[in-house]
Amino acid sequence: MAIADLHAHTTASDGTFTPRQLVERAHQNGLAAVAVSDHDTTAGVAEAQAAGRELGVEIVPGIELSTVFEGKEVHVLGYYYDPNHPALVELTTKMREDRVNRMEKMVVKLQEAGIDITREEVQAEAQGAIGRPHFARVLMKKGYVSSMPEAFDKYLGYGKPGYVSRMKVTPVEGVNVILEAGGVPVVAHPGLIGKDYLFDELVPHGLAGLEALHPDHDDEQRKHYLALAEHHGLIATGGSDFHGAGAEHRGELGSVNVPLDVVRRLQEKSAYLRSQKG
Repeated sequence: MAIADLHAHTTASDGTFTPRQLVERAHQNGLAAVAVSDHDTTAGVAEAQAAGRELGVEIVPGIELSTVFEGKEVHVLGYYYDPNHPALVELTTKMREDRVNRMEKMVVKLQEAGIDITREEVQAEAQGAIGRPHFARVLMKKGYVSSMPEAFDKYLGYGKPGYVSRMKVTPVEGVNVILEAGGVPVVAHPGLIGKDYLFDELVPHGLAGLEALHPDHDDEQRKHYLALAEHHGLIATGGSDFHGAGAEHRGELGSVNVPLDVVRRLQEKSAYLRSQKG
């Protein structure tokens, strides 16, 4: 059966594989399709598509927007959008600028907590949009922690010494921008949010899917979110949330996957949404 991984990151944000390397790994792992879903940027998609044409791997254009709901991070995935749509370009530009400002504040907070870290060290880890995993890699290299989860637990997670809140974008705003750009909005890893009533708010605004299958979901959560997707009439998606080196706890690219039919449903939904816009 042809399979797809609908959640993967590249060096355009906080992954360690270039877009081409990601596609090469997808090809090696027998994936028919892979989504490039970097945080708050579409910069890696074109390179991946070029590699995909060469290697025979279908590339699903994706993005993962960082939003906040009741003090909790909610990531909204978008698929098959227009990357040049003004609303999407404006929002992602502001979000990437906020990431730089956030990085500078995090460096200061960590230094005040006695951590030997500099802006230059973090920037050296980041080829694209800067995120907390880049801080985690510096902390690992300098021996403060031994893993990515430990870095978040000790220094980078909510309420920890290096935590700085991000730009306040709501999930509704994220969903609306993806829809405006002709894309299909999907809530990522809902098990990490733990607020199922969020879907009661987002579905009327046009939410089209939820990521039922994710490496941080156990079997019971997967069953629960598959049922919740059916209840709300949403497309159930899934992916490995692959980041490459340093995030091995998430598993290999394609270790969480969905049938290629799910890709076709996303394409059909995007085509329908665009037709409704006239």
